[in-house]
Amino acid sequence: MILIFTLPMLSTNSIPITRNAAAADACSGNIEPILWNQTVGRSALVPHHNYYSGYFGFGDYYDDDRKGRDHENDWIYEDIRLPTELNPEEDWMYEDWDRDTRLQPLTANYHSTMLVGNDSIGALRVNLSENYRTTVCITVQPLNETDDDYSVDVYLMTTSEYQRYTELYYSSHSQNSFYDEISEALSDISPEWRGIDFTGWRSYRDAHQYESVNQINFALNLDGPESYKPIFGDERWQDFYIIIDTWDNNHDNDAVAPGVVTAADVTIITTERTFVLPNFTVAIIFLMMMIGMIVFPFVLNARYMKSGLEIPAGDTEPGLVPSLEVAPEIAMQPNYEMSSGKNFPEIKDLDPD
Repeated sequence: MILIFTLPMLSTNSIPITRNAAAADACSGNIEPILWNQTVGRSALVPHHNYYSGYFGFGDYYDDDRKGRDHENDWIYEDIRLPTELNPEEDWMYEDWDRDTRLQPLTANYHSTMLVGNDSIGALRVNLSENYRTTVCITVQPLNETDDDYSVDVYLMTTSEYQRYTELYYSSHSQNSFYDEISEALSDISPEWRGIDFTGWRSYRDAHQYESVNQINFALNLDGPESYKPIFGDERWQDFYIIIDTWDNNHDNDAVAPGVVTAADVTIITTERTFVLPNFTVAIIFLMMMIGMIVFPFVLNARYMKSGLEIPAGDTEPGLVPSLEVAPEIAMQPNYEMSSGKNFPEIKDLDPD
């Protein structure tokens, strides 16, 4: 067991046990055209459009009637910004990013080139299938610019994780934001505590976050349909968002806004899985390991207690260990005789005759 757990850590660059670039070998295949919002969805977050607008601010929202102000306009259009040449996204990408259209399961290969503006988010929404292994290959480069230090952030999130991520994005681009200030103060919190932090957001499985990169390949196998059932309400299905982040978010090691338009080539390759183990096999294996660890000391002790009671071949009775009350099987040498004195036992020579 110790060898199994330590063997991956003993690998070297010259003799690799596991290849981190295994997904790079599966970045090619027969590409099919994308049916937008049927097989793949496209969405974006841009700095000049705030979906929540005044939601994150305090202000005098409930005093509109007494002051004669336009209640609705103050709520929706808190901060009006106009797109620039660094924002190539179309209106439908960021105005209807939360559309609730159900996508077809991802069972084919697709390729898309996304233009992501500066300080923006570009995302592809897909419905991954547990019957297919999915490989995602992403290459980014600045549009009409050459910069050796250019890099962006790449994330993979589910629907619920993406919602928390968008809340922080819109909050950081709001003038009356307090939510963003709290999240910045808690940016150093460890990942295991972000689940109970209302300002925290995480990538899928706390693993699929690739920050300050310009090329990344990763593969994903699902154990089952990604869904959850809340305490109240029906079961909710989760889509997946492949995110290109050119925004300086609250993570400490993420890339800063590059100041240019990003061209991201995203290739999605699916491979059918011929044999899928059910989820309960992991629990059974670990249960057997725990039972074995508990039973092994008792088996070892039982074998130890029986080791001296086995009858040798040819004997009818078990042998006894010689002691002071049992005469030894080997006779004493005739040259010496034991005799007792008054105080101490002594040894005297026998008569040679």
